[in-house]
Amino acid sequence: MQPERIIVSRTDRAGDFILTLPVFRELKKAFPQSCLCAHVRSYTAPLARLAGEIDEIILDDSYPAGLWCSPLAEDFRKKRFDLAVIVHPAGRSVLATWRAGIRRRVGRASNVFQLFLNDRRVQKRSRNEKHEFAYNLDLLNGIVPAIDFSPWSFKLPEQMIADGTAFLARAGMAGCKPVIVHPGHGGSAHNISTAMYAQLVAGLLQNDVPVLVSLGPNEESLRLQFPAPVHGRLAFASDLPDLAALAGVFAGCSAFCGGSTGPLHLAAALQLPCAAFFPPVAAMTPKRWGPVGCASLIIKPEIADCDGRCTSCGSNGCMSRLQVQPAVAWLTGERKK
Repeated sequence: MQPERIIVSRTDRAGDFILTLPVFRELKKAFPQSCLCAHVRSYTAPLARLAGEIDEIILDDSYPAGLWCSPLAEDFRKKRFDLAVIVHPAGRSVLATWRAGIRRRVGRASNVFQLFLNDRRVQKRSRNEKHEFAYNLDLLNGIVPAIDFSPWSFKLPEQMIADGTAFLARAGMAGCKPVIVHPGHGGSAHNISTAMYAQLVAGLLQNDVPVLVSLGPNEESLRLQFPAPVHGRLAFASDLPDLAALAGVFAGCSAFCGGSTGPLHLAAALQLPCAAFFPPVAAMTPKRWGPVGCASLIIKPEIADCDGRCTSCGSNGCMSRLQVQPAVAWLTGERKK
């Protein structure tokens, strides 16, 4: 029986949400007449609005905080969903779908809240045997008849691209197609230092490659470790209103360099060549979290994977011993293609 109203819940970070977008694509392809709702945070909602497959959006953080959120459950009930795909197993989300009486509740059997699902999927994601977006699509087995296991790619509206081009022009980068360097990260994976990113920027500038340094919320202080802006050579992006505006700016650039962050997955979904620094931590492996759907270079310490407890590791400081020159050379070559 075809579901009439479907909700897909993913209420964590931007990169995680981008890697969930193929789920919306496959559901809409299988059930084109169904209403497809995204349950997301307000931070990632601008990206959800770029996906034509999504018909409605519910903002999780517009409801009161707490695990037992009655207003959220009540709104789920009023919307009469008959299928819930809970990609991120937040207890708040699982409980809300259960309390709303959604007939089929699909999700991972990964924590105690699986007791409130009636279609539990054992995935063992901790083994990191495939990419995150593929694990997400696996949740549709038995629901979608033929799953297309390909990553998501954004098709931005022309106005958004024009707005991004205008931003670059105001920053002194008109017609330059700079390489994006994103030194910050949300703490989800170990990264190289800001000082090393400054060395990378210096190397790109020495190769006559213009650079746009992208800074996320609360990362403005990182600007102090880079040279001052130079027209046509170096600019900064730190005052964009949301992730959709950032996508428009990225669309006017030629490549991306950074760590395992949401902007990395955004750049990959825009098919920009991506150079990425990854730690030798099993839970942070590029096999699971690396850029997909684009040309890429992964730079990580050539040591055995570890548990990420740096203070007790004989290779403590391995990220600081990486070299940025391979990324400089690769990005310079990609930009010339």
